[in-house]
Amino acid sequence: MNGVNGVTGADGVLATHSAITALPFFVPTFIVVAVIAFVIWRDRRRGDDEEHTDAS
Repeated sequence: MNGVNGVTGADGVLATHSAITALPFFVPTFIVVAVIAFVIWRDRRRGDDEEHTDAS
């Protein structure tokens, strides 16, 4: 028997940790959230600048 408890790499889990297996599913989500957060942050800063120019 090869591997741990008789399970070889081809027969069992190939990743050493479950987070490594889930990483490809979460990376695109983090990218989308980062882009949305950047757009919101940029729009809020532009809104602040416009208010100051109208008030003065």
